[in-house]
Amino acid sequence: MSAHHIEEKKEKVNYNANEIVFSKEWEKYRGEDYWEYRKNWTKYPNERIVPDFPLNIDIETTDLCNLKCPMCARTIKDADKENHIVKSRYIDKEAYIDIIDQCVEHGVKAIKLQYLGEPLMHKDIVFQVEYAKKKGIIDVMFNTNAVLLTPELGAKLLEAGIDKVFISFDAVNPKLYMQQRVGTTMGKVIDNIYAFIEQRNKFYPQTHIRLSMVMYDDPIWKRQFEAMKVMWDGLVDSLGYGVFNERNPDKKHEYEKVDGFACEQLFQRMFLKCNGNVTVCCVDDEDEYVVGNWKEERLIDIWNSPKYKAIRDAHKNNNYYDIPMCRKCFLPPLYKDTFCEDGRCVS
Repeated sequence: MSAHHIEEKKEKVNYNANEIVFSKEWEKYRGEDYWEYRKNWTKYPNERIVPDFPLNIDIETTDLCNLKCPMCARTIKDADKENHIVKSRYIDKEAYIDIIDQCVEHGVKAIKLQYLGEPLMHKDIVFQVEYAKKKGIIDVMFNTNAVLLTPELGAKLLEAGIDKVFISFDAVNPKLYMQQRVGTTMGKVIDNIYAFIEQRNKFYPQTHIRLSMVMYDDPIWKRQFEAMKVMWDGLVDSLGYGVFNERNPDKKHEYEKVDGFACEQLFQRMFLKCNGNVTVCCVDDEDEYVVGNWKEERLIDIWNSPKYKAIRDAHKNNNYYDIPMCRKCFLPPLYKDTFCEDGRCVS
């Protein structure tokens, strides 16, 4: 389909991201159970509803990565010799099966196979997708830099039933791309993405492909995004960006309190790190607020633990600022800019 036939629609994905939608063809293949889960994805945080179990579990199957992207928390941590990442951690097949079985037992709808690591570096990635789908998980997805997304691996992932693939792609200028995705070249990644798109279009139209870039407050990067819209229009289903927020070096910077803010993730999802820690937040790369250990406890017990309840109650009661980690979060100011009018926020 040519570009002028495609409706361009801007959507607010969350406080920190925007998206251009090129195609919704993949939506035709989703059933009522999918749309019910997506409705609850918005409903639960908006109405401060705590479900019996999270809708989504993020599983860090490995903390390895093949790139050293300068904006990534993993790269920053790895450069800190006093706090470097252990580079040999994977979730093995037996542990993964147990996690998925627990998720299915308690009605999880979605699985995301990624946190700080690159999911395609795990030798079991195809099995991980296949097993989750066979057990009835509605939405199986991951983020990837696509360096390892060869036509061979891409075909296997599509056959396994992958629902969504979010690909990090930051620029159309080769020099800028290599500046952001250190360790690869733009040409190699473009070839992999295009081959994956062709296979998807021919055999697996139900798979959603989205490209994402890291956006900076600089005209250079805004021009790159505009160029990416031309480059990928009619190929991927959507193109988006997340606003980069510089990490404070002393990790102590605090933002002013924003009345009405409550973090969405506390009502939607839970994060399982490959080191065993369970956290509540997508930006808690320091494991600052650990609510349990999935290697030692059942997931249902962690979700209902006193520490998890305490942080949820703080957010539900407009007291998120009582949590030290949350005072340092950049999301409340973004929430204010997005959802507040005349200095008053809608809770």
